[in-house]
Amino acid sequence: MGNSLTNGHMSSQIVHSFLVQRQQAPILQEVWLKQVQEWMMWLLLGIIVVQLLLRVRGRLSRGPFTDEEVEQADPLLLAYLRSKGQLKLKDTQASMFQLTRKGILCMRIVKSKGRYRKDQGISNASLTPKTTLEYNMQSAAASACADEQELVQWLFSHYGFGKQRLRLDALAGPSSEESERREDMKYYRAKEKMHMDFIRSWKERVVETRDWGQFIRTPLLLRLLVYLMFPVLMLLTGIVCFAERVSVPGIIGLTVTAVIWILVIRKIHVRLLYQLACVGLIISLSLAISGNSEFTSWLYTILFMSLFVRLFLPAREVAPYARDWEASMRRWRRRYKKGVPAERLTESAETLEQIIQTALVLGIGSRCVRKTNWSLLQQHPDPELRRLAERKPAQEDSLLGATMLEQTPLLVLALHLRGVYRAMSAAEFPYDRSNYIFATVFPESGGSGGSSPVYTESYSGKGHKHTHDHHDGSGGHHHGSDSGDSGGGGDSGGGGD
Repeated sequence: MGNSLTNGHMSSQIVHSFLVQRQQAPILQEVWLKQVQEWMMWLLLGIIVVQLLLRVRGRLSRGPFTDEEVEQADPLLLAYLRSKGQLKLKDTQASMFQLTRKGILCMRIVKSKGRYRKDQGISNASLTPKTTLEYNMQSAAASACADEQELVQWLFSHYGFGKQRLRLDALAGPSSEESERREDMKYYRAKEKMHMDFIRSWKERVVETRDWGQFIRTPLLLRLLVYLMFPVLMLLTGIVCFAERVSVPGIIGLTVTAVIWILVIRKIHVRLLYQLACVGLIISLSLAISGNSEFTSWLYTILFMSLFVRLFLPAREVAPYARDWEASMRRWRRRYKKGVPAERLTESAETLEQIIQTALVLGIGSRCVRKTNWSLLQQHPDPELRRLAERKPAQEDSLLGATMLEQTPLLVLALHLRGVYRAMSAAEFPYDRSNYIFATVFPESGGSGGSSPVYTESYSGKGHKHTHDHHDGSGGHHHGSDSGDSGGGGDSGGGGD
């Protein structure tokens, strides 16, 4: 009898203990989830603080290289570091500058084509330069790098005039009049696609030839956010969605989000994919949860904070062993954004030309020229520089006069157009694309259906006509040369252009 009572008492204790543990399990689980949330919140805040400290350190770092060393460096290296390895069509200008320094090309200023000089479009009338750069082959490109040879061959074969001269406006976008013609815009869209395809392959050749692949890397904080933080966020969202019942909308939302996350891993540099993944988790929570608890509120907060952190993080960064160059060129850019320092204006014309080239590569060409006090050159030992500095500044549409400084065309242009808002617009390439973008989104009916339009454009000066022929039926396109232009370079129709 006593044994039975004892056994019954023990059984009741076991049952009571089991019930207590069952009641405490959700509480312990909720406490554990809250601890995870708190850990994630602190981690996200830590990422923001570390990124801010990295930016402050980058701003304060001056770099070990002098201004002269930055100016004498390969311009393409500066462009590569500044763009974090994302070279674009305008960065080919940096490589062209290096080829002029090697003596393979020479550069001079000529008038732009008539369709750009007479462009009356509101969006780009003030941005389209009246002059442009013309490159001439001086010697064989055998001494150039493999990527430089590929660039020269492509540019001169597609846009060269007699394969010996290349005008920069041959790569420009449409004028206002052209942007209103459907056939013209069809050509320019194909032209831009061809440019993008070439730049992609050219960038690969640059990295391969110069071994610059290790200069740029994916930031550690971004990898931490994508590879660690987001899977935990997805796990917490799944726990909330399936805590009480299996939710079909939650399953669908999490499945779609998982697919997007796989794309995020493959395309970690694309910010939009990560944002879509976070939005997918937010939508999954909204569809699966009818009410709103303290835990879900915190989870929403973390998801939105994760969106903000991804906006805050850069997609690429310069590797540690190249940061000295990055810091030095950033310091150079900050200093020369205010104009060429007065003490540097006593140096030779060739040095001043390199300064302007460096400013153009770093994106401050016109600002540097406009902020420089060129009147100080009136005391320069070079008599030609003194003569140009004593002349009154010209208007943007005026022509360059004769000068003995043929080897420094950008310096001559800067002195000729000093004070103009965008004095270096002839070299700040490519031209304004706002008309192109507008016409792509809102194409206007200008060209006839199957016919190839031919029109002429007259301009003042020598009474010549400019003919613009399209051959869309064969896939080709030809720009006739502006025979009234100085330099006489036209766009070649070779290579499907």
